[in-house]
Amino acid sequence: MRGFVIIASAALLSIKAVTAAPTLQMHVFDDEQLVTHSAEQQLSHINTEQSPARKHRLQTHVFEASDNLLEQYHAIPADTAKKLENKKPILQYQRAEFYASTGYRKDDLNWSISGINGTPNILSELEWEDIEIATINIGTTLYFQPNWLLNFDFSYGHIFDGDNQDSDYFGNNRTLEFSRSNNSADKGSVIDASIHAGYQWSAQQNIYLIPKVGFSYHSQFFNMTDGFQTIPARGAFSGLDSNYDATWMGPWVGIESQFKINQKFKMGLNFEYHYAFYNATANWNLRADFAHPESFTHEAEGYGLVGNINGQYQVSNDLLLTLSMKYQDWQADRNGVDKTFFSNGTSLETGFNGVNWKSFGANIGLAYQF
Repeated sequence: MRGFVIIASAALLSIKAVTAAPTLQMHVFDDEQLVTHSAEQQLSHINTEQSPARKHRLQTHVFEASDNLLEQYHAIPADTAKKLENKKPILQYQRAEFYASTGYRKDDLNWSISGINGTPNILSELEWEDIEIATINIGTTLYFQPNWLLNFDFSYGHIFDGDNQDSDYFGNNRTLEFSRSNNSADKGSVIDASIHAGYQWSAQQNIYLIPKVGFSYHSQFFNMTDGFQTIPARGAFSGLDSNYDATWMGPWVGIESQFKINQKFKMGLNFEYHYAFYNATANWNLRADFAHPESFTHEAEGYGLVGNINGQYQVSNDLLLTLSMKYQDWQADRNGVDKTFFSNGTSLETGFNGVNWKSFGANIGLAYQF
């Protein structure tokens, strides 16, 4: 017929032999534009500008079935599909555990510096005692084949009570004390973060040992207010708002033992040895001769001993109730340096005798296994 033009295209043949020709579908459209489909491709077309059928504004198109088109034109190459199938996630863990807890912690921290050329051996000493802290803790443990694990842990604490004492001496060994103030330390915060890898080794039935290696970060942000001058006895003084920010960080090694008491309850004992790099920055706001906001800094190296005991009770297949208690004993007294910055732009270095930090805390929380 002169009024219609049949547009046909041969179906693509696959490498494998086929037993039947693909089904052809014919459509007639009263439109100048060629019809397209979101899931189909047009196999071929003719130049309609030169076709007599254009006078009648009728177009005829022949398509293969959409399934065949999708299979022929959108199929993933075999080598690409194999690569995707064999590709593994970076962290392909066997199971995971997420935990969250809240608790209470009490800290004590003290440090001292010597005078110029080491005389007196204790020139100034600061003590923070009975620092009470409300804490929250979150973390996750990923378990890999065969027995490896990876843990991420983070804690934040809000200081709500505590005492501070600042003493200065003329004589060695804390003699000839000429200045002492007793202040409030009920403001501030603490942060703890750690990451470690371990290997769960079965010592015997229901007893596991986990050697661990990791890196940790610990900081205390102390704020001193409500000043009270004890020596000389001048009483309360206003305006005190000084800060001392301490940081401990470094690698550590440890070992944890787990004891499965029964099907629902297990206990764990954990010990860690930390190598510590200590840094601190202070802002003594009432000292006009000191620079602000950085009045002096401390640097030293030391170690930390951390031990805890914990228990887990299986509430359901996925949920556990957790309870833990932790004790920490840290000190840094090697290669210590105290550097004081003055308001006129000069600075002075003296000996940093060292810093001691002790902490005890208890947490209760939940763990979810998936």
